[in-house]
Amino acid sequence: MRSPRFLLLAAALSAAALSAAISCGKSSSPTEPVVPTATPRAETPPPGATQPPATSTPVPAPMATPTPTPGSTAFSVQVGAGGGNVFRDMTSGSSTTTIHVGDKVTWNWVSGIHSTTSGNCCSGDGRWNSGTMSSGSFSHTFPSAGSFPYFCTVHGSMMTGTVVVNP
Repeated sequence: MRSPRFLLLAAALSAAALSAAISCGKSSSPTEPVVPTATPRAETPPPGATQPPATSTPVPAPMATPTPTPGSTAFSVQVGAGGGNVFRDMTSGSSTTTIHVGDKVTWNWVSGIHSTTSGNCCSGDGRWNSGTMSSGSFSHTFPSAGSFPYFCTVHGSMMTGTVVVNP
């Protein structure tokens, strides 16, 4: 025969299982746990009682924002300046243009039939190529640092220039 304590414990467990099954609207199963459907509410403390300090959830730090770079600057190079076979940077007065990453160089045709083609004379490297022109302008923005030689496809080694791009 079972002890009264065992019977009392069995009755209490049966009552708890029955109560849970009724409140969830389905029968209980030993392999399926009973999950409460309501969110528990915080109790209101009695008047005059002090509330414990509220806990806060840490907010993740924002992702690092890259340092903004100044807006790009446009640089001008004359093509065929003075009627010659030259590239003349309007800032340096030479065939070398020194800029920063993100800056734009604009080649402006002054005279003659020329091109601005990236690469060492006399094979282009595919970075830019204005094609042969006798007037107008051509621009290229430089997204990375480095030294970028260029030449005129019409005049070859007689007409070369360099764009130096600093970080």
